[in-house]
Amino acid sequence: YMTLQDYINLSQESINSFFSNLGPVVANIVAAAVILLVGLIVGSILKRVWDEILKAINLEKSLSGWSSYQRLAKSHDDLTITTLGGELLRWLAIVVFLLPAVAALGVSGSSEILSKLLNYLPNVVLASVFLVLGFVFSWFAHRLVMAVAVLVDRHPSHLIADVAALAIAIFATVEAFLQLGMSTELIRLLI
Repeated sequence: YMTLQDYINLSQESINSFFSNLGPVVANIVAAAVILLVGLIVGSILKRVWDEILKAINLEKSLSGWSSYQRLAKSHDDLTITTLGGELLRWLAIVVFLLPAVAALGVSGSSEILSKLLNYLPNVVLASVFLVLGFVFSWFAHRLVMAVAVLVDRHPSHLIADVAALAIAIFATVEAFLQLGMSTELIRLLI
């Protein structure tokens, strides 16, 4: 049987152990928060500097004369070279500071997961390029088939053009899935 003094000693040991283990954890969390806060501040400063540099050289005014730039700016509410570049710089700074912040937490494997995620981003970008180009070529093929079909006076021209566009879109989608590392068996199931 345990005596009252044994219970008191056990409680004191448990409390001491808890607080001795809590100190380093809290210090790691505070260090990670400070590092991340510095990254947010640096990112905001870089974005602000980018904005001021582009305002000083009047880049937006120069680009506003281009019709393709005007269409791009109209298609998205706040998409300009200034905002796109500024956001890119801001997030780049945040990611650069995120790596040491995660390392400061001392969680095993977290930096490997983050670096795997960052190494996967080029695959996502390349898959997106496949999709965009695929749908552009798909649109072009649809228009081309429609033009040729009208010239030769074929009645099912819409169907033929739709099939051509769909074939190119499916090919681009499959290539994008392969770029993302999806297995061929899973792609066969989807198609």
